[in-house]
Parts: sequence; C-alpha cells; structure tokens
Amino acid sequence: MYKSSSVFLSNVVSFGLIGYFCHPKFYLMIVIADSGSTKTQWVLLDKAEVIADITTKGFNPYYYEARELEDDLFNELQGKIDSTLVDKVFFYGSGCSTESNCLLVKNSLQLFFKDADIRTDHDLTGTATALFQNEKGIACILGTGSNSCLWDGHHVVENVPSLGWLLADDGSGTHIGKLFLTTILYGDASDALTEKFYKTYGLDFESTLHKLYSESNPNKFFASLSKFVGENINHPECKKAVEDSFAAFVEHQLSKYTGYQKLTVSFVGSVAYVYRDILKGVLDTHQINTGIILQKPMEGLIRYHAG
Repeated sequence: MYKSSSVFLSNVVSFGLIGYFCHPKFYLMIVIADSGSTKTQWVLLDKAEVIADITTKGFNPYYYEARELEDDLFNELQGKIDSTLVDKVFFYGSGCSTESNCLLVKNSLQLFFKDADIRTDHDLTGTATALFQNEKGIACILGTGSNSCLWDGHHVVENVPSLGWLLADDGSGTHIGKLFLTTILYGDASDALTEKFYKTYGLDFESTLHKLYSESNPNKFFASLSKFVGENINHPECKKAVEDSFAAFVEHQLSKYTGYQKLTVSFVGSVAYVYRDILKGVLDTHQINTGIILQKPMEGLIRYHAG
C-alpha cells in the first residue's frame, strides 16, 4: 500500500507535478504531517491509499515569526501539493505544545490549504496516536532527543518534563554519545576502541575537549557519536553506554508514571529502533511490558487516519 518517494517521482514525470495531483485517480483528501525542528514528513492520502511521501524543512513554531512561517510553508509546499484537493490536514509538530503555537501553525497552513479543515497538535500526541491509537499506554520518543507521556486513548494525561540535552535527554542518541565519550575520556575504554574513536574523528584528548567546550553545538557532536556506538556495539563499552542510557530513561522518565509496570510502553525514534533488542532487555529487567517500536510515527498515523 505504501508507495516510496521514487514511485512518486516516476509518476511526477509521467503526469507532470500538478497534473499528477489533479488526475482523478489521485484525488487527495487527507494530508498528515509529522514535523520536527529540522524536517517535516508529509504524507498524502486518497481515501486509504498513500499517494506520496514528501519531505520538507522543519516548522517548529518556537523558531518562527508568523510571516516567516507563512512564507516558508508556502515556498516549501508550492508546486508539490495542489492544495485545492485537500479536505483535511493533520499536523503533528515539535513545538506545538501551547495553544498559541498551535494557532500560529494552523493560521499559516490555512493560507495554503484555504479550503481544508486543519488540526494542529504536539508531536507527543502524534506519537501516542501512532503507537496506541485509542488504547491506553505510555508513549515514548527516543531519537536525537527523548520524551514520553501517558496516553489515555484520547489525550496526554501525564508528561514527565523533557529537560533537554544539557540536563537529561536520557535514552536519546545525544545521551548515549555523552556516556560513551565520558568512557573514552576517562580512559575506561579499551586501547583498541579508544584508538579507533580518535582515528575515526581525527581527534585526540585535547582536541576533543576543545570541540566540546570551545565550539558551538556540542550536542550535535554527542548525537553523532551514537552512530559510532552502533557500529561498534560488539565492544562492551558501547553496549554498556546504550544500556546505561536506557536504564536512566526508565529511572527518570518511565518510573514516574502512574502504574507504569502495569501498562504497555511503546516507542518511536531511530535510537529505539536501532537498539531495540537492547531496549527490550533493559525493560524486561525492570519488569516493563514492551509494546511496539517504530522507526517513525507516520506508519501508525496513516493506519489511524486511514481507518
């Protein structure tokens, strides 16, 4: 059912971009958007069939003034979607955590999708909907950052605050990278792994510290280390960094939710997906019931809105 972007592009060549969307066979009724701070995934549905998967820049309202958001949305979507064919838009976005931010995004979208019913909500709501639909459970995001919530089947009813990479982000790629790098710098990793790390990144002890404390955005460097950890997961130090990060997520996030050991806990995010076997092992140790683990929430959102 799900068509790749390559299929979409081949159809564009056959029909012409606007012609493709105006063709009666491909009448578009629903747009679902999963938006982060860096990119947004837009899926277009004709009834229950996925017609296209489009990626644009991210639209976190915390980083935008109204006019700038309106212009960027228009520029990113113009020529890719015939907005007159869209009946409904469901936008789940990072930063859409307040009524004012949701309204800012909705008003900006309305200028492009003039005749559509537009609904905006937080990415946590999107995550919970994707994972649990109308059932109760604890929904978690483990990607570059981390977050979680208790979902009652319709609303977020509890949310342990996400404190960001500087203070927390347990279970995230950034946190895993931070734990692993600490092991390297303290000299607790094997000589072979330490040498491989420094050679891979063209660093030594002093230049690593300089990178952390004298260059901008050290969190991006931490997050990039998760890939190195994954490629070297056969080393005990790498596996331990992942296990310790997930254990911290259990302690500081999951254990705070009412009845957490009696509920199903499900996940979205690249880190949860890539390290799913280790994640399941940590959750089993803490007697937590693991549900589904998705790389992206869109799969579950399509199932929900197309149902």
